[in-house]
Amino acid sequence: MKKETRLLALLAMLVASFSYQGASAQAELDKGNLLLNAGVGFGYYYAGGVSLNINAEYSVTPELGIGGYFAYTHWENDWGYAGNRYDIGYNFIDIGARASYHFAKLFGVKNPNFDPYAGAFLGFVTSSNDYDGNGYDDDDYDGGLRTGIHAGARYYFAPNFAGYGELGIGLSPLVLGVTLKL
Repeated sequence: MKKETRLLALLAMLVASFSYQGASAQAELDKGNLLLNAGVGFGYYYAGGVSLNINAEYSVTPELGIGGYFAYTHWENDWGYAGNRYDIGYNFIDIGARASYHFAKLFGVKNPNFDPYAGAFLGFVTSSNDYDGNGYDDDDYDGGLRTGIHAGARYYFAPNFAGYGELGIGLSPLVLGVTLKL
């Protein structure tokens, strides 16, 4: 967790230093903008753990964005029961497409740096586990189709750099990260 946090902080500082242009930040999206997002997810829909999330969103219109996502999650589950010891490490890889609708104009948001949005995704998950113990090896997490929804907001600190947070069902319940707008 410390390694991922340090990596995210370093990424945020680098992106902020390259994206600051001395002008006021503007969250307004234009057709053709590309948003690159990198974040850390806390929890996982089917298990626990911390996930590393990357997604990209292309603005089809100023309100509608489509793109893809990738997430990697690792979760350790160590416990014992009735003389048996279980030490299972799960790995999940999620990949798919997502779409978001940006509500700033619809809701009449006055702050030009604030970008509220919500959307859905469709993808695929694959999982594996590393089992070490003397009890029953139960791999409950099979791969398959993945669907979900998300709601979030972005705050632009510079014209091309923002921090974001998302609540979701289907991947991580909470994701915090940074956005680079191209």
